[in-house]
Amino acid sequence: MTMKTLLLETLNELSFGEFDEFKARVKLEKGFPLISKSRMTKANRKDAVELMVETFSHECVEVTMDVFMDMNRTDLLQRLSDVSLGTEAKHSADEQWTTLIQREETMASVIELLLETLIDLSDRELQFLKKVLLNHDPHQRHFSDIPWGLLMMADLQNTVALVVQIYGQQSVEEMKKVLKRMNRTDLVERLCDSSSGAKKKNSVDKHLFPLIHKVATMIAVKELLLETLTGLSRSELKKFKWLLQLTCFQKELPYISWRQLQRADSAGIVNLMVEMCSQQSVEVTREIFMDMNRTDLVQRLSETSSGLKEKLSVDECCSAWIQKEETMTSVIELLLETLADLSDKEIKDFKQILLSQIPFHRSYSDSQWRLLVVADLQDTVLLMVQNYGQQSVEETKTVLRKMKRTDLVQRLSDSSSGATKKPSVDERCSALIQKVAKIAAVKQLLLETLNDLSHEELEKFKKVLQLVVVEWCLPDISWMSCHTADRVEIADLMVETYGHQSVEVTKKVFMNINRTDLVQRLSETSSTPKEKHSGDEHRPAQSERVKQILLETLNDLSHKELEKFRRLLQFTYFQKNLPQIPWSQLNMADGGQIVDLMVKRCGHQSVEVTMEVFMDMNRTDLVQRLSESLRGSSGSLELAECGSSMQESSDWTKLEPEVNSTDADETPTYSLQSEAGNFECSVSALRWVCKEKVSLKYQFWSWEGHMERMASRRYMPAGPLMDISVISGKLDEVYLPHWICVEDNPSILDRFAVLHIDDCGDVVEKVSEVTPSHVKLSEPVFSPRAVLMKAGLPVKINCNVLIYKTNTAFLTLHVYLIPCDPGLQQAMDKRELSFGYKIIRKPHPEKSLKMQERFILTADLDSAEIYPEKLKLRYESRNPNFFEMFIENPHTNFKLSLTKEDEPQPVWTCVIRKDEYQSTGQKQGKHFVDEHQCDLIDRVSNIGPILDNLLKDGVIQQEDYDQIRAIPTTQEKMRKLYGGPLKAGGHESKDIFYRTLEEKEPCLISDLNRNES
Repeated sequence: MTMKTLLLETLNELSFGEFDEFKARVKLEKGFPLISKSRMTKANRKDAVELMVETFSHECVEVTMDVFMDMNRTDLLQRLSDVSLGTEAKHSADEQWTTLIQREETMASVIELLLETLIDLSDRELQFLKKVLLNHDPHQRHFSDIPWGLLMMADLQNTVALVVQIYGQQSVEEMKKVLKRMNRTDLVERLCDSSSGAKKKNSVDKHLFPLIHKVATMIAVKELLLETLTGLSRSELKKFKWLLQLTCFQKELPYISWRQLQRADSAGIVNLMVEMCSQQSVEVTREIFMDMNRTDLVQRLSETSSGLKEKLSVDECCSAWIQKEETMTSVIELLLETLADLSDKEIKDFKQILLSQIPFHRSYSDSQWRLLVVADLQDTVLLMVQNYGQQSVEETKTVLRKMKRTDLVQRLSDSSSGATKKPSVDERCSALIQKVAKIAAVKQLLLETLNDLSHEELEKFKKVLQLVVVEWCLPDISWMSCHTADRVEIADLMVETYGHQSVEVTKKVFMNINRTDLVQRLSETSSTPKEKHSGDEHRPAQSERVKQILLETLNDLSHKELEKFRRLLQFTYFQKNLPQIPWSQLNMADGGQIVDLMVKRCGHQSVEVTMEVFMDMNRTDLVQRLSESLRGSSGSLELAECGSSMQESSDWTKLEPEVNSTDADETPTYSLQSEAGNFECSVSALRWVCKEKVSLKYQFWSWEGHMERMASRRYMPAGPLMDISVISGKLDEVYLPHWICVEDNPSILDRFAVLHIDDCGDVVEKVSEVTPSHVKLSEPVFSPRAVLMKAGLPVKINCNVLIYKTNTAFLTLHVYLIPCDPGLQQAMDKRELSFGYKIIRKPHPEKSLKMQERFILTADLDSAEIYPEKLKLRYESRNPNFFEMFIENPHTNFKLSLTKEDEPQPVWTCVIRKDEYQSTGQKQGKHFVDEHQCDLIDRVSNIGPILDNLLKDGVIQQEDYDQIRAIPTTQEKMRKLYGGPLKAGGHESKDIFYRTLEEKEPCLISDLNRNES
């Protein structure tokens, strides 16, 4: 049967009045062209079918089914469903999709190309270009959610951002058309010559790169999701909308109401997801496709979205809540097991009867029941439980009695609350079952508490609810709830509108109507996380202070800058994976309203968000002022809270690692073993807590390559990059060291993050705890890890001064000022030793020093020459700059001082003694290797390469070498070395031995020198 024949036969079943109603409803369908409405009004049944096929193509059957649902002609809807279900096929695409990272890079290149090209426009030409743009595509402007009103006030940067948001990868072609109309063929030619906008020039200001990355990421995600959803059929898209609600609820993401989703097309769904879920929208979409068993689309998304990863925190559930979810899960499984005995025809009858007894006056929920027509058994059960909760069993019994399947009614009655899990349930749908169980449990919980309200209290509940949702900036449902006293409908309506927040909203209302007993009951049974709102009781004075500081800063923006702030705020929310503030709320908001919206959306993070937007606007003066204003407002309270659970340094047992390096060019591996307790590595300051014996190892990694990627995301290194592996046992807690000074500025505590490098790329994770010296890992899962700090604000850091010397015609010193990074120090030691320099160890500066400030090195010898004159303190992973000092034939001790530029008081001083620079290995009196003989025998681990060097330098002969190598333990080898070759070789041999130890055991020699100081 052809599609047209099927539709015509079905329309012939309508009366004249029903056919007129059908045509009127079709004209209201989204996508029905205005020009065709008059044709539909005059059409007979055959003409109506022709017009439907012409307008909706292969989706005309599904449109007809929607209209029949609205007309309550479920019999015709069922007939169409029976025929069309057998013909529906999944859409597939064989084309190779580019990865999301490639998409981002492409979009970033487009933005950079346009910025580089359009920078040649004069101010007058830029204004003209914007006017041409406004008139270029009025249809696009009319239907777009992009605020075109900003365009005429936009600078070049914002103009390009707006254009790329509208046209995506087509922006270059659209810009060529506009430039042609402006007669700027030279710029058109430049765009044509560029290789797809991929050529990167230096004409784009560096401060724009993070903003370019934000815009490119947002557009790439939207394009990726839209291309994926376009592959869904109309019925699949409906199911996707339903599952989107369930998934957002389960993941405790901002809820998208059915009213928002009902008429949304693919583009509308993508906009809603990105607005509510930010970057998590990709992960949400992937999970929904899993629930739909569209593994082809899951695979496609997985291949294209690598690198977009976000770890969600999961609160522990209390036992009462778990029990409710388990009950709902058992109900679903019981119904699936029982109804599995129905034949295909009986399942259709079951759905038909179920549809006929739905109370259609409940208009806010009946639209979801449309899915029932095309639902399989699993979806039918899930829809029932989502709407009826525990009453689903009784509703099912009612339907089965009408079908005269009393055997199944008896089976349901005999089951013990459906608590027995049988293997007949398909395990593939277990995740979906859990989602529906959770939302049904919330509805059941709300209904139980609402049932305890009297009629008068229920009316009061509805009035107070209106005030609470206004206070919390949530959608107002009072206009719907005021018309009904049905508690079931109110519970449904709240969950459908507010999602997982509905419990917190209900608790707030109960508090306001003085029903604290119901608040207590909800608190005992709900595990939904507490949202931080303006009405939250926690630290109201501090919250108000933060609001006041933010408002004072925003008040310094001009009208044009405030417009720009609003727009950049949305990009920053997306990049930080925070729920978007709808443009409808943000568009006309003044400074005070913007602050209120930010604090309600993201609480204390609003400060960090504001600073980042100011950085994108290149308003570093406001970043600095904001930081200084906040410095004293949150103070020691935050620092005490963040570090309260951390033990003092004295509570950690320091362990010396075993150093393993098979090759001089290879990065050494540090190995440690410990019993149960709290431990700290003496080399890296890595800390761990364990309840059993453990063995672990780590290596320092260079930040080279990683720093550039972190800079594009506006982060900078705040601690050493270490690759940690657990060999045996389990670490219960792990603390990574950092070099940021937080005591003077506790407001920076929320700017910390942790870098986690895995097979999928770089993952930036939130921090669970910060102390003055360490950051606690939220999950002790191991891979290359490091502490990060949000860039943009100069911070004080703990530093090291490294000194290396050589004796030539001049005494030459290399003096480095670096963060306290043992990995970088290890790399510098290795590099300087390879150039023939020797290490002079000196204490590090006692005070922390501010990044990006300049420092001057001086010596109290007139003959000293020092270059460069001053150095900026910054982190450089590859070739840190250094002071080079020349002194011709010094014969005395001298003092070095490090001073901040334009300040007289030194921040660090040390004395270089004559015996240190004349012979670092040979002191007055006892030689270093003799003085520390016991320590060296006990602690040297890298004995093999040391013996190789001593053999090469002639300290030991081949016979001695072979004998020492044959000794089984390192300690006995060292004793043999001391008792034989070193004793016989005198001071010269000991000097060579010392230099070899500096190269092969730098950490050990550094520690022994430090103890001497």
